[in-house]
Amino acid sequence: MALAKAVLIGGVAAVAIPYAMGHGTNEISDLVRRGTVDLGFSVGGTGLDWSWPIFCVITLFAWGFFAWAEK
Repeated sequence: MALAKAVLIGGVAAVAIPYAMGHGTNEISDLVRRGTVDLGFSVGGTGLDWSWPIFCVITLFAWGFFAWAEK
């Protein structure tokens, strides 16, 4: 059950963080934008992207925390 929760949280973060970063011009925005894939549709004129690095990192940490909490 911990993995399912972690994948859900990672998926939400993989879309929400690039969306929240918008089209910023700072170094962190550029770093986030490097690992994104365009999902092909937009919300409010801002395209939705999927970030594989964010998904992997957030899912890994969430899975570890949920597995630890179940013990």
